Amino acid sequence: MPTWSAWSIMLFACFFIFFTLFPMLHWCIYIPEQNVLLPFGTQVRERLLYTDNIFHELFLEMNPDGSVRGSPEPRQNCVLELRSVKAGETVIKSVATSLFLCVDDEDNLKGQLHYSKEDCTFQELLLEDGYSSFLSPHTKRPLALLSKHSGQKHKPLSRFLPIMKKVAEDSQIQEVKQYIQDLNLDSDDPLGMGHRSHIQTLFSPSLHTKK
Repeated sequence: MPTWSAWSIMLFACFFIFFTLFPMLHWCIYIPEQNVLLPFGTQVRERLLYTDNIFHELFLEMNPDGSVRGSPEPRQNCVLELRSVKAGETVIKSVATSLFLCVDDEDNLKGQLHYSKEDCTFQELLLEDGYSSFLSPHTKRPLALLSKHSGQKHKPLSRFLPIMKKVAEDSQIQEVKQYIQDLNLDSDDPLGMGHRSHIQTLFSPSLHTKK
């Protein structure tokens, strides 16, 4: 009976002959990639991040110089790609500038050309009111824009509603917000699928339903 080493040699010889006779088949072998962005390439949502308080209604905007601010209008630089890289973890990238949304050690927002897991991967949480928060990879505090009103100190805007550009342009944001408030998560029909509504589409990172 052949020994274990003999079986190993025979097995190696079979593989060698197989790939010699069929050289093109080696392209079909899957080789794992180390890039964290590749395995989830199809899980991308193109959205605008809308945030508000009693004074402001803003969209997160990433400019070509890397600055991040709140825009009162849904401009081109407000269109973002939200890519899920792991359950509950999201990478945000500007469609217009190709910059990644990142934070430094003090949670200051910045646009960065190259992706860094330590600076550019946010934990995404769906809040009870239907908005989402994105937690800093450094401090676990929510990502926030700063607003100023009537000489008061800057106040953070840390609740974001991911919406489609068309919804923003058609001024349906208030309708979407009201629709979210009307959701009854304790009912047998929490999304209201059993009755008609004039809201056509609601988009949120963890809540995606079409009506």
